[in-house]
Amino acid sequence: MTTNDSAFSSRYSVGGPENEYMDADKTVLKNKEGITELHALFIEEEKALAKAYESLFREVRSDTPITSELIRHVHGVVFGDLYEWAGRWRTVTISKPGVTWPPPDYLSEAMKAFEHEVLVVYPASSLSTDQEFCKALGHIQGEFLAIHPFREGNARTIKLVTDLLGAQTDRPLLTYDDSDAGREHYIEAAKAAMLKQYDPMTAIIREALNAARLS
Repeated sequence: MTTNDSAFSSRYSVGGPENEYMDADKTVLKNKEGITELHALFIEEEKALAKAYESLFREVRSDTPITSELIRHVHGVVFGDLYEWAGRWRTVTISKPGVTWPPPDYLSEAMKAFEHEVLVVYPASSLSTDQEFCKALGHIQGEFLAIHPFREGNARTIKLVTDLLGAQTDRPLLTYDDSDAGREHYIEAAKAAMLKQYDPMTAIIREALNAARLS
């Protein structure tokens, strides 16, 4: 299980009460464990992610609908032991040169629209072919990352959520390209999704599905 969040976080700036760090260089987010070294925090996040996969795959049934509330729950399960703000929509403004994600005041509205206009369109029962499945996940992941509702952990959360949807369709966990080039392609696909262009993300999903079946 891999993440692209570190690549995103190194490219945006934040302001507000969630912008608290453990170090003077402001690279290590304030956490419940008191971890002050970035690599050590990353290791703990990966452990938490692996644990969350195990628990959530036991908890979520084949008929459990994928909703914005489930997404919040997933984020809380993954990051709840590390961050006070886990499972909550962010209360900070996040931006990078040329790009500003929706401001906090609009996140609840944006996520309701995401649920009604995207998530409900793709129930597991409608994803019988690989083409339908990859298109659905490309749209879901791309649009979710365009909203960027959490302070941190957006890519990891939506990958887990869509893996749950994949399991509901009897497909394997997706195997993403974790090379530097692969991570850069994912970032570029997320940028394209902000312009409502989902084909690049769909192509990444297709490659991850093929890789999973070959592993």
